[in-house]
Amino acid sequence: MAMRIVVFGTGGVGGYFGGRLAQAGHDVTFIARGEHLKAMREHGLRVESVHGDFTLEPVQATDDAASVGPVDYVLVAVKHYQLRPALPAIASLVGDTTTVAPLLNGVEAPAILGEVIDPARIIGGLCAVFSAVKAPGVIAQTSEVRRVVLGELNGEPSARVKAIVGGLQAAGTDAVLSEEIEADMWDKLILISSMSGIGALSRSGVGRMLEVAESRQLYIEALAEAAMVGRASGVNIAEDVVERRLAFAEGLEYDAITSMHRDVEAGKPFELEAFSGTIVRRAAEAGVEAPIHATIYALLSPALRRAMGGD
Repeated sequence: MAMRIVVFGTGGVGGYFGGRLAQAGHDVTFIARGEHLKAMREHGLRVESVHGDFTLEPVQATDDAASVGPVDYVLVAVKHYQLRPALPAIASLVGDTTTVAPLLNGVEAPAILGEVIDPARIIGGLCAVFSAVKAPGVIAQTSEVRRVVLGELNGEPSARVKAIVGGLQAAGTDAVLSEEIEADMWDKLILISSMSGIGALSRSGVGRMLEVAESRQLYIEALAEAAMVGRASGVNIAEDVVERRLAFAEGLEYDAITSMHRDVEAGKPFELEAFSGTIVRRAAEAGVEAPIHATIYALLSPALRRAMGGD
């Protein structure tokens, strides 16, 4: 059965996964802005993917979320630093039967959304996809990876999670229903905070980062440190997380870089606070030390402040 879905944020994540859902026949409205929105209205949404290109034309797209009204699902796909400013618009899409699924990086999105939305309407989520806006109206997805993980925050199975996971699976993505979504979100945070920070500082793709002994070892130690902080925070972190996340990185394309790395190089705002910033704050709360992520945070903070318009 077709679901009514709003994709809030039509960048690499929202454009790709929302595009697949719309291609599969669901009623999808994209929240976008600027030249990207203009191009989508004039020419549709083009997705260039290693899994096959397609174009949605016409495409439902607007910059006025309040004009859409409550829907079945809201997939939130903005950057972490864009989330709080977007809360009123996201709330306008939520009715008594709406489910809000954040696909943001980091582990803080459900709590932030819960500041203005009934927590009962929110589930946990994460995704892994290498994609970006190539040009206005065009999304480029450049890796085989296209994974979405969703689950109830209390770990219990539910029809609403099964429905959206099933829709994503039928749309051709690698969607998974999680019974321990907090741990899964931390699992990704351990990976992405370490890979993004070291990749951005070394200005290296994943392959080169791993072939240089010193940066490879630093990446391994950063993974272990982030896992330690998660455990100290009471999260059930898998014992093999370092080995798995090293193997995952080794399986990526040689020149693959994270979205944060790309944003740092472009002088754009980036998600440092959601990555090493979270590790540092959670370490302080738990009374443990996180020197590697503290160093990453310290070295990249000046660039973030500049990109955000600070002095």
